[in-house]
Amino acid sequence: MAAAIFAAAVARPSARLGPLAVEAPDEDAFTLAVAAAEALPVLPGGGAPSRLDLVGDFGPSAEWGIPEALGWRDTAVHTSSGGPAHLFEAIRGHGREAAERTRIVLAVDRSGIGRGRGIAHGALAVALAIGPGTGIQVDHVAAHVRSPSEPPQPLRPEHLGGRPSGDPVALLLIGDDERLVAAAREAGGLGFAPSVVPKAPPGTGPAPTTPYALALRASDPETAVHPFVLGALGADRDVYVRGRVTGTVAWSESAPAPTMVLSAPPAPDEPQALDARSEGAYVPRARYLENLPSRWRLEADWCPGCGRWTFPVRGACSGCGDSEHLERRPLSRRDWKVEAATIVRPGAQPTEFDGTVALSGAYGVVIARSPEGPRGTFQVAGPAAPIELGTAVTTVLRRLYPMEGEWRYGRKALVVKSPA
Repeated sequence: MAAAIFAAAVARPSARLGPLAVEAPDEDAFTLAVAAAEALPVLPGGGAPSRLDLVGDFGPSAEWGIPEALGWRDTAVHTSSGGPAHLFEAIRGHGREAAERTRIVLAVDRSGIGRGRGIAHGALAVALAIGPGTGIQVDHVAAHVRSPSEPPQPLRPEHLGGRPSGDPVALLLIGDDERLVAAAREAGGLGFAPSVVPKAPPGTGPAPTTPYALALRASDPETAVHPFVLGALGADRDVYVRGRVTGTVAWSESAPAPTMVLSAPPAPDEPQALDARSEGAYVPRARYLENLPSRWRLEADWCPGCGRWTFPVRGACSGCGDSEHLERRPLSRRDWKVEAATIVRPGAQPTEFDGTVALSGAYGVVIARSPEGPRGTFQVAGPAAPIELGTAVTTVLRRLYPMEGEWRYGRKALVVKSPA
């Protein structure tokens, strides 16, 4: 049985630079990828996938960190640099296992941010669940290689192996602004309107290297088999894919954080800025890694003897002290209710958050109760603002602070809605 994309999710960053969605100071490729994977509306068989393909510039800790954050410790991880060719190789898969077992492709696009002539590009992360059965089946891949100075080639019927017999369920082209729009207009001659995601502000001109990205939409094809088209415009080649939608593809987008408006592209991480050590709350890396199940996945211990939850986990029940019969269970990531809230003003923050305050000013902190009962303390993602008691929050993985040459990550609270 051929493999098909049966679920897809997109995670967009929460900050804005003009019309572009760019990372806030507490976001990066790692957090966007985790958000996209967590947003998948259909989990692969209720468990971990057999393989995880990472396509893009995720950073040095992604190969172990992303499976750890998602609880996929036994999943085989494969990494490749960004670019349309690598992306579509990951989607198509290799060998018999690719068609018989469920796997996940995680792709990020954040290249160009803060680099090269001051040109900024938007950011995006996409998670694709691929496995045997129906969905989007890739039939035809065509690439046009060109020089970096040559504009992208408009989409034409020969890119699709011939003119489609019906309107595609989705078409997406991503690249530079003016060249992309021109290519999209040409594509309109095929009888359908493409979706366009601009990657550079108007008037900035083409970037030295054009980033790639991916997003797609598909709907229930009912009784017909609709064609599907996907295009990516790269620095030196354009890749187009034609597929068939043979079944429903579940689609989701992660809820964005409160909008943060930036006046300049975020600066790249400098080694000296990451090599910080808090004077008041230094956490050795070994202790930090030991606490990742609670920090990243909200795992708690439940005691069958006294029925009490312990969060974060401590190795012993906080009620009766039992350490032998505890059951490790994940708490919900959504629908926590705020029971206390405060705003930490500049000068009152722990020293590890000096950089956060310098970039973003004051930040919020809440104590919230999970649907299962345990409470947790979370920094609030987004600009500081008063939060009413009873407000529902969800949790998202974000940067906390730099220490010992790397970012430390943890769950933050994201305001969903205030009480009625």
